[in-house]
Amino acid sequence: MYKIDDYVIYGMQGACKIKDITEVDFSESGNLYYKLVPECDKSGEIYVSVKNGEKKMRKLVSPNEAEEMMKEMPTKKGKWISDDRERERVYKQAIIDGDYDQIMEIMVGISKRRKSRMKQGKRQTELDDRIFRNTKKVFFGELAVVLKKDIDSVEKEILKGVK
Repeated sequence: MYKIDDYVIYGMQGACKIKDITEVDFSESGNLYYKLVPECDKSGEIYVSVKNGEKKMRKLVSPNEAEEMMKEMPTKKGKWISDDRERERVYKQAIIDGDYDQIMEIMVGISKRRKSRMKQGKRQTELDDRIFRNTKKVFFGELAVVLKKDIDSVEKEILKGVK
């Protein structure tokens, strides 16, 4: 069981701080809920059942793992999935599974594609833009919390090395 003030990753919400563990009158009395506050929206609150929430939440990476990912990401070749639906499915599954290697490959692929489209005078597609924004919130957000940095500085630091 997690404790108050622990940070967790909760689905597509990304890094959240556990502000409280309390009984909430949703449907059944006696059930405890984690009160989560997303780092990307400090005014938001999410209530997750203690009973079932452990399946949907995971611990953040360690500072050493985060530093290693920051160094490793620019060395990735990038993965591009041309089918939009498949690209979105693979991306969402990687986030849910916490498959950091897959997340980094997809992000590098999208970053390279974005640069290529910009050179052609084109914009990034809406899907890729949405994947990028969500990844920034979830993946870069997690690294920012762990490394005690600003999310934008984590993004710049990682992507500056992507060729």
